[in-house]
Amino acid sequence: MILLTTIYTFQLLLKQPLNKRVEYQKNIVGKLTNMKRQLAPTDDTYTEDFLRQRYNTYKTSYQLESEMIHKGIPIRHQNPPEDMTENMVKFIIRNYDNDPHCVWCKCIDKKHGLVGDLYSPKYDKTLPIEVKAFTSVGPTQFGPNKKFSILYFLDMRNFLEDKFILWKVNLNAESPEFQNIRINKNETIKEQQLNGRRPRIGWDKIYSQIPEHCEMIYDGPFDLIFIG
Repeated sequence: MILLTTIYTFQLLLKQPLNKRVEYQKNIVGKLTNMKRQLAPTDDTYTEDFLRQRYNTYKTSYQLESEMIHKGIPIRHQNPPEDMTENMVKFIIRNYDNDPHCVWCKCIDKKHGLVGDLYSPKYDKTLPIEVKAFTSVGPTQFGPNKKFSILYFLDMRNFLEDKFILWKVNLNAESPEFQNIRINKNETIKEQQLNGRRPRIGWDKIYSQIPEHCEMIYDGPFDLIFIG
């Protein structure tokens, strides 16, 4: 979109009288700068240091819970906090998926009108990047009206061994391939959503049905997500 706009405005510039080109060019540069600022907000305050602290706290808590469960204490592990997993994916996308402008939506001023988990100028503001993270083989779920441009799954099943895998599903919420994923032998994602239900399905079952649309972006330890 920016490229097409740039070509169009350059054509308009050439049509202007010579004495007006400088002033017209300044106006164009200003408009393009504002457009770029709107498409790539830079005031995401969720930093690498904060994510490290958040992750270390969660890992320590998880290990303590494991000890208590081993001793017979009837508790369950907490799910990984969304801010932590979404920002882990954010840094992986920046450093390993050629998208340095990816930001966490909740840390961006509301005037930008961002929704969902992550935003990148590669995608429409109203169709954000969707992030799913999991630490077990249990299912993840999708809202009946969930919309997204692209989908990422962060596999944390071996995070205690410092192993993370990020998968990118190159489909959007309206893609027939995504909507036709079977939840069970009788229903697809689309069918459950049309009935106002929240489809629940695990990553392995998703991957087995659409492997040609899935791309491994990262496979490695926590510390290296910050280094491209």
